[in-house]
Amino acid sequence: MMENQRKSLTKRLAEEILPRVGGGIFLEWRGKERLVAEGIDGLLEYGHTRITVKGGSERIGIFGKGLEMRYLSETCIVIEGKILKVCYLPEEV
Repeated sequence: MMENQRKSLTKRLAEEILPRVGGGIFLEWRGKERLVAEGIDGLLEYGHTRITVKGGSERIGIFGKGLEMRYLSETCIVIEGKILKVCYLPEEV
């Protein structure tokens, strides 16, 4: 699949398909130092050791060293750095 086709499919997945099937955040790892999160609707926390995003009722924490946001849109974030842990976080009360 060509890169443009893959980007188009990924964008369609995040913007059209996921909201109809209950939403959720779609995570894609590219090696140990790059993470793409699609289907987000907010950036809650940003730092060099922790980045927190939300998508619907889900919250995801990305923990590591030297984390940097390389791309951010209304539905997608690309993070680079030494990623040590990714986990679901409890909903805020």
